[in-house]
Amino acid sequence: MKSGIHPQLFADATTTCATCSTVYAIPSTVKEQSVENCRNCHPVYTGKQNKELKGGRVDRFRKRMAAKSA
Repeated sequence: MKSGIHPQLFADATTTCATCSTVYAIPSTVKEQSVENCRNCHPVYTGKQNKELKGGRVDRFRKRMAAKSA
């Protein structure tokens, strides 16, 4: 490997979640960083996702076809 071209890796770098304030020790090229959501509070991982209730194109099409045939 060439010397002097690689970034410095901090083994004791900390990552802080802005939502739940959880602190993780993850090796990184920056000493401290902040993320919006982590695995403890992200809706996809927790299963508390807000699903769209208004429906999409397929639902609107089916509704129009059902109204037309009725």
